[in-house]
Amino acid sequence: MVDVVVVGAGAAGVGAGQVLAARGVSHVILEASGRIGGRAYTDRASLPGHWDQGGQWFHCADVNPLVPVAAALGWDFEQEPNTAPSLHHLGGRWLTAAEGTAADAALEAGFAAVYAAAAAGREVTVAAVQPDHGPSAAFVRHVFQLMISGDPEGTSALGYGDYEDSDVNLVVTGGMGALIERLAEGLPIRTGKAVVAIAERKGGVRVDLADGGVIDAKAAIVTVSTNVLISGAIRFDAAGSVRDVLDLMQDVPCGAYEKVAFAVDRLPFDQTDAPFLSVQPDGAGRLQSFQVLTGAKPKLIAHVGGSVARDWAALGREARVSEAEAFLVAAFGADVRRRLVGAATTDWQGNPWVRGAYSYAVAGRGGSRRAMWAAGAEGAVRFAGEAFSPRWHSTVHGAWASGREVAEQVALGLR
Repeated sequence: MVDVVVVGAGAAGVGAGQVLAARGVSHVILEASGRIGGRAYTDRASLPGHWDQGGQWFHCADVNPLVPVAAALGWDFEQEPNTAPSLHHLGGRWLTAAEGTAADAALEAGFAAVYAAAAAGREVTVAAVQPDHGPSAAFVRHVFQLMISGDPEGTSALGYGDYEDSDVNLVVTGGMGALIERLAEGLPIRTGKAVVAIAERKGGVRVDLADGGVIDAKAAIVTVSTNVLISGAIRFDAAGSVRDVLDLMQDVPCGAYEKVAFAVDRLPFDQTDAPFLSVQPDGAGRLQSFQVLTGAKPKLIAHVGGSVARDWAALGREARVSEAEAFLVAAFGADVRRRLVGAATTDWQGNPWVRGAYSYAVAGRGGSRRAMWAAGAEGAVRFAGEAFSPRWHSTVHGAWASGREVAEQVALGLR
């Protein structure tokens, strides 16, 4: 018997394990998949060099608790935010610098409207509070889909406003998933161990595994995604507080976010300090953005979120690659294909241990995240993860800090 079973070896589970280890609490971390990191995954195999299939930024880097930890390890990450202007290709031409600035200003106005609505306590959708963005409307909506992993029309502005954004974001060039793996070194993690049931018992919990194994413990910290829990992949026989959390979780599902990464022999443009480029071929239809990664092994990474990413789930790998490539051809011509030396895609929705991206509050349920967090604040079964971060949801550091906070509370209760 151990004191604590931690379910999931993503950022939250690793954070919890670090605290339990430091406090001398016996524990085991059970991970259903064959790797550590969860939604933080540095892919070292599919393309030259590496790229992060999941989280890759230190968001809120000026107050992010992971930043000093990474710095102490000598981890590679940007030291200053990239404030260079992005590139915009709209309707067959590149926008001027002034037009690009106007698009960025429209985006800022869109976020300001959301935070103003949240501060006023308005339970409205993100889409409902948007001003008229004119020719930048598709760009603004696309970015919101990425930030939410859902569509603005179905997302609560009140819920989104819980995120305390300092607007300082740094790319973790050494790999965010690789960083979580590094932090997990020495922890008692068992991969390939799927949990199928958790039951409260007198004096603790019983945890049943898919392979027939059983672990008894004094407490459990569950860190898997809300979509996995909503799916019923883990059965719970527990007190009312756990049922309350699971009921509220329906209002805070994981959205959809996918990427197509292209390795290139060189970037097809000269402005190599541009962090992103956006392409809207006909000036009215769908817009696609690409993250620009420079260095010895440069890459262009297409990002899609919300309903666009959900639609991608129905496409095979080749169709996803072809669709993303078509946007590059629209901007740079067919010769750009000569620059492409490899392609890889994500499939977070098809991953049975994740089943989506990060969480968002659905329309009309903006208070459910905080209610869920409060409902799970005591008992032998506790929950942690980015969905349970009251001010840093949707982020790796929010998940990691959540796991650490819950583990501190559990360790204190055991003492």
